[in-house]
Amino acid sequence: MIKLHGLNVSGNTYKAKLLMSLMGIDYKFHTLDILNQQHKSATFLTLNPRGEFPVLEDDKLVIWDSQAILVYLAKQYASSEQQHWYPENPADMAHITQWLTVANNEIFSTLAKARAILKLGHNGDLADCQKKAKTLLQWFDQHLSHRQWLVTEQPTIADIACYPYIALCEEGEISLLEHLAIQCWFKRIESLHGYIQLPE
Repeated sequence: MIKLHGLNVSGNTYKAKLLMSLMGIDYKFHTLDILNQQHKSATFLTLNPRGEFPVLEDDKLVIWDSQAILVYLAKQYASSEQQHWYPENPADMAHITQWLTVANNEIFSTLAKARAILKLGHNGDLADCQKKAKTLLQWFDQHLSHRQWLVTEQPTIADIACYPYIALCEEGEISLLEHLAIQCWFKRIESLHGYIQLPE
């Protein structure tokens, strides 16, 4: 049985939960007690020395980093009908990797950071995060204005990686009203069989 360690409010944890739900993968979820710094405990650091979450355990295999977890799940558990999540075509793989990098860098350092400042009380320059996020969203909306999905003609883990913190950006007081292509992309994701609600 797969075990996922994380926090329900976390967008990165949600990525793994969403993909497993869409793929029909059974797993056990372990909520970390971050108020008591469980993710910094000696036990947890044996799973991830970075002291971050989510972390996925599959038997004796341990995977940390949400993007790495998406890659593993898509390759290890995809049925013949689910190969679209991380296709074998080298160009598609490269383009998916580009968006995984965007999710881990630009999206996390702007949209996710603004949300964390307002919702979770993290330190940071809110105005700077919001300003950079608006530029990012304009670029994102332009990319989606002539396509349904980020990379291929079907959803991939690139879409799963980028979706949560964009969809939650209003919690960072960043508006999506002008970004119609992004809103249509949301609807396509939310209509997928197995979709689960965003973290609250």
